[in-house]
Amino acid sequence: MNVLEALNWRYAVNQFSEQTLSQEAIDGLIESVRLAPSSYGVQPFKLLVVENPALKQACLAHSYGQQKVADNSHLLVLAHKTSLNEADIEDFIEQLAANQNRPASDLRAYQDQIASSLLGLSQPQQAAWAAQQCFIALGTLVSHAAVEQIDACPMTGFDSAGLNEVLELDKQGLNAVIICPVGVRSGTDRTANRPKFRLSRDQLVETL
Repeated sequence: MNVLEALNWRYAVNQFSEQTLSQEAIDGLIESVRLAPSSYGVQPFKLLVVENPALKQACLAHSYGQQKVADNSHLLVLAHKTSLNEADIEDFIEQLAANQNRPASDLRAYQDQIASSLLGLSQPQQAAWAAQQCFIALGTLVSHAAVEQIDACPMTGFDSAGLNEVLELDKQGLNAVIICPVGVRSGTDRTANRPKFRLSRDQLVETL
């Protein structure tokens, strides 16, 4: 199955089976997020893999009754930093330099470029930028899941403040922006048989 075939296969699962994904499958999903594109290479977010049934049930209370938040193999949560500071950028540069086996001083111009771009933003603007990186990562996650025939349902319909409290994200300076139950679709999920609808190419694309 190529990528386009896989994207035609996937749909927003409404009901998951009781099957549990293998650790290998979960590791692949995690790696797809880790390798996703991110502005400047900075990854201002955390991926939480919720497998504890009690925690998933607690998240359900803040998800407007969408049962798939609790009934799934794993619940993935993308949570972004609510603000960034000079120390965040310095830490990124130090790790980048170590990865490239060079002194951090060699990357001073790049560090200054990132700092000039991000530290000049207001706190709400920084949070919005960080949230955008989560959505980029989500695209990679969902595409990988489809190719591997792992069912997923990315969602933004939940109370962030409630999830932040349940998962203690606010204590880490994080805010939940996307949740994505993953697993195996149930054989009784009627939405699986609906024809896939998207805008036509003519409606969606304009060539200039």
